[in-house]
Amino acid sequence: MNSIVFYSTHRNNTEKIAIAIAQTANCEAIKLTKNFDLSSVFLENYNLVFLGTGIRGGEPYVEMLDFLKTANLGSDNKRFVLFMTWAGGGASNKLAYQRVKETLEQKGQTLETDYFICLGQTFGFTRRGRPNTADIAEAKKWTMEKL
Repeated sequence: MNSIVFYSTHRNNTEKIAIAIAQTANCEAIKLTKNFDLSSVFLENYNLVFLGTGIRGGEPYVEMLDFLKTANLGSDNKRFVLFMTWAGGGASNKLAYQRVKETLEQKGQTLETDYFICLGQTFGFTRRGRPNTADIAEAKKWTMEKL
């Protein structure tokens, strides 16, 4: 299976998980930034796309949404899977999942329902050390199930 990881991160929480997933899937991990150059993205070469984002106020990071809205995702059905890091507030993970799902559906793609989520370090000392080695091990296990 030919895989790739795209992720957006503000505090490097999602990046830690993205790197673990890419290592497990033996693929490239690409960080999405505000001015990401879409001309370098050729999704027709991939059949499994890992999408990673942090969550703020129930929303995936804007870099992820911008990428999904503007990238040529191809006409064939690919497998899109989502992983997220968050502060653990309410149902914000479900809201963020729904937003990514709807954005993909507008482009004729489907998001798998089984997503990975773990806590990330927040401001100051809250959840210090997260994602930790146990979180990374769980991310690798989840990745193996997706391959």
